[in-house]
Amino acid sequence: MENNLKTYEPTISYHELIMVLDNLENTKNYPLPNGYEFVFWENEKDLQSWINIHISTGEFASITDCEKTFYDFYKHIENELTKRVIFIKDIDGNKIATATLSPADENGYSCVIDWFAISNTAQGKKLSKPLLSKIIDITKNFGYEKILLHTQTNSWLAAKVYLDFGFVPFNTNETLGWKILKSIINHPKLKDFEVCEDIFDPLAVNIKNQLSKIYKTFDFNVWYKNGRNDIYVHSNQNFHEYKFYDNGNKIVKVK
Repeated sequence: MENNLKTYEPTISYHELIMVLDNLENTKNYPLPNGYEFVFWENEKDLQSWINIHISTGEFASITDCEKTFYDFYKHIENELTKRVIFIKDIDGNKIATATLSPADENGYSCVIDWFAISNTAQGKKLSKPLLSKIIDITKNFGYEKILLHTQTNSWLAAKVYLDFGFVPFNTNETLGWKILKSIINHPKLKDFEVCEDIFDPLAVNIKNQLSKIYKTFDFNVWYKNGRNDIYVHSNQNFHEYKFYDNGNKIVKVK
């Protein structure tokens, strides 16, 4: 099943997954491959790099929404970005991956890994575990002893990387989300969960089918909470907006 899914797969039913790593001392160090280097956030110009990375993964299909999310999220640590936001830079100077160590007060954890992402052009370059290693080093430098992260069923590949690295499920009462993840990756750390017969969201599947009639290659996001019926599409460096009706069987372009 993994081979048929995108790194970020919007048709999978959304469920939040929380993982923790309670022993930072025994984590394995994964160095970056040759030609790559770590750099911290420098200034406001890095916002475009952050947006480009997250747009490329398919997690956002709207620059406006991506930028708004950035400002909403980072306003509480805007004075510490140069210490908490890390990038991977390639040999050409392009920033192609990022992650953030955020302060927190959640379930006994004082820090959280946020916005972990690797550009689609850099997928498969063995950057995920080095990026996690670097975040763990930053965590230790701040004096934290354990760490928590949030991910989701849609980001199934990232979830697999976290489990491989040593993280374990935390919100195990969210059984459906973990069952969906097990159905996709069948990871040993998910042995206590059963598999699901259906992992997909019918609304998102219907929308994808409609968009497939219009675009050959595309990423999309669906916003349906609080009465919204918005679709954001990214295709060939262009952005489009639609409204959906009839449970996604009808879509109407607005931009």
